[in-house]
Amino acid sequence: MKHIFGPVPSRRLGRSLGIDVIPYKTCSFDCVYCECGATTTKTCEREEFFPLSELLGELDKRLSEIPSKPDVVTLSGAGEPTLYSRMGELITEARRISGLPVAVITNSSLLGRPEVEEELLEADIILPSLDTADGETFQRINRPHPMCSLDSIIDGLERFLKRFEGTVLFEILLLDGMNTDDANLEKLENALSRFRTDRIQINTAVRPGTVPGIAPVTMEKLTRIASRFGPGAEIIAGTRVEAAGREDRAIEDKILSLLKRRPCTANDLSDSLGIPMPETAKVIGRLIESGLIREDLHGQGRFYTSVERE
Repeated sequence: MKHIFGPVPSRRLGRSLGIDVIPYKTCSFDCVYCECGATTTKTCEREEFFPLSELLGELDKRLSEIPSKPDVVTLSGAGEPTLYSRMGELITEARRISGLPVAVITNSSLLGRPEVEEELLEADIILPSLDTADGETFQRINRPHPMCSLDSIIDGLERFLKRFEGTVLFEILLLDGMNTDDANLEKLENALSRFRTDRIQINTAVRPGTVPGIAPVTMEKLTRIASRFGPGAEIIAGTRVEAAGREDRAIEDKILSLLKRRPCTANDLSDSLGIPMPETAKVIGRLIESGLIREDLHGQGRFYTSVERE
C-alpha cells in the first residue's frame, strides 16, 4: 500500500493505523531536527496531493486485513498533513469507515487559516507542536516558509483550541542550547498559558537532524524543564531513544542492501521492504546524513543510490 502504514505501537495513541496524506518531505517547515531529512518542497499551498477516494480505498482494504482493530487512525506523514486540502472530508470518512477515533499530527503552521481550523475541528485527537514562542529562535529551528508567521500560529492555536472539543496532546521539542534558555522557556510558558491542553509532551532530538551539531537535552534537564509546565507535562523522549536501537539498524541494513543493487525511490523502498513510508523517510534521511547514500533527480523522480555502488 502506498499511503497506509501500521498498525504501529504508539506511546501516545496506542495501536495506530497511519495514513500518509502528502508526498515525501512536502512541508511548511524545514526543521533542523527533522529525522526524515531536509524538506524538498517547502510550501504553504494546500493541494489534494492524492485522490481522496484512493486514500479511503486503501484504508478500507487495510482494515479488512487486520485481525484486530487498532485504537486510532492517524493522519500524518513525512511532512505537514494539514497541507492536504480535503483534510476535513478525510477525517469524517476515515471515522465512518473505521469506526475509530481520528488523530491528526500537525506542526500548527496552518492553524491561523479559518478553513484549516474548521476542518481540524472534525478530529477526535489533535497533536499540535510549538517548539518556541520566540521569533528569532523559531526562524533558526523551524526554518518556516515565508508565509508562516509565528504570531499567526500562536493566535491560531489559541483560537482553535478554545473551540476544539477533542483530546489535545501538545508536543514541544527541545534542542540543547537553542530553545532551552530561561528567556525562551518563559516565552513558551506564556504562550502555553493561552492554550487548552490535556497533556504537554516534552521531547528532544535523539537522531541526526538536517544540520550538524543538533544536541539532545539530557533526561535530567528535561525533567527540570517539564516541571515548569505543571503536572500535565510529561517526557516522551525515552520512546524515541529506544526506537533508535536495533530495529532501526535492521531497517537501515535492508535499505542499504537494496540500494547497492539498484537506485530506488522512497516509494520503491517502502513497497519492496514493506516498511511504512514515514519510517522509510526517516531512515533515508539518516543514511544521507551519514554519507552512505545520495539523492539524485531523474525527470520527476527522486532516486536514492548507495555510495558504495560508485
